[in-house]
Amino acid sequence: MKLKLSTFDKILAAVIALLMLVIMCVTVITLATQKGKPGKNLRDADPEPTPREIENLNKRLDDKIAAYTGLGTIRCITAPDESASDEQEAVGTVVVITPWLAYPEGDTVFYEELARKRMVISSVFTTYFATRTKNQLLSTTEDKIKNEILEQINEQMSLGKISQIYFTDYIFLE
Repeated sequence: MKLKLSTFDKILAAVIALLMLVIMCVTVITLATQKGKPGKNLRDADPEPTPREIENLNKRLDDKIAAYTGLGTIRCITAPDESASDEQEAVGTVVVITPWLAYPEGDTVFYEELARKRMVISSVFTTYFATRTKNQLLSTTEDKIKNEILEQINEQMSLGKISQIYFTDYIFLE
């Protein structure tokens, strides 16, 4: 049985083939002329808290630090932006962060407090991002965001203080 295509089907197939060819050509030309910058909006991740990275940080710092990584990946939604024309930004944008906290090395009592207050610390991150729009977060420096969250977390601690916050992941999902 031989399949016969109508004139409309032939024209439609030709248009689809032409569109695919144009898309591929534009992509190749853009990448070849280096006008396309894949990943240009990606941020440099803070170092993973591997023993080697902790050792490198300790060489640069006066006080030795350890890493608390018990928070894992935190997902939350930013505050809605009522002035946004994009429907997704009008309801908020999903942000995914994987923070790790630097604290004084060998302070096991403070480590236990961090582990006990893991949910409180996670809620500080969630609340911070949920009360700000995507545009507010993007217009604020990452260091300022980290310092504001650091202050809020340290207010919750009674047995010690966190010295620094690092983000392995800090991604807006659209």
